[in-house]
Amino acid sequence: MTLDLERLNNRWLAVQIRSGWEIRTAYALRERGYEEFLPLYQKMRRWSDRTKTVQIPLFTGYLFVRFNSQNSYPVLSTPGVIRFVGVGNAPVPVDDSEIGALQITHKAAAHSGPCSFLVVGQQAEIRSGPLRGLTGIVVKLKNRYRLILSVRLLMKSVFVEIDDHDVSPVSSASFGFGDGDGLKPRGFAHQDRTA
Repeated sequence: MTLDLERLNNRWLAVQIRSGWEIRTAYALRERGYEEFLPLYQKMRRWSDRTKTVQIPLFTGYLFVRFNSQNSYPVLSTPGVIRFVGVGNAPVPVDDSEIGALQITHKAAAHSGPCSFLVVGQQAEIRSGPLRGLTGIVVKLKNRYRLILSVRLLMKSVFVEIDDHDVSPVSSASFGFGDGDGLKPRGFAHQDRTA
């Protein structure tokens, strides 16, 4: 089976990495001339003698690399790399909008972290603030609204707190929060479901 390298050229690919090697592998890919993206989040870690805020990979065991067919250094020979994520032995590009959403969140330094992967639910878009234009699924956890951003290829999701942003639905369909408790994020018009 031969790969169509031109189809993959300049596309973001997910790479599976040895656990604990994410930062070292990202650095090695950068040194080899690849554009890499390793989304990180901050977490409080407690040791017996201290507590410290540390940066942890958002997707443990994965990072993203923009493939370059002209680069003479193979990605798979980079220390820590296990394989490309895809179907069989063929890498599948990650949707540019998913990578873009993660990069915007990272640059805005929005409070974020890993969460369960979600597929179903109402899509919503942030209309103002530094996260303007991001679309995802709105959920309410611990009395706070969060936008869920998903990377379908990895079947992983990330939450971003959105309580200070103007959020509106992408479609005119009713926004169901589950048990009919009537909760809705700011900016959502009330829709009566009794009709």
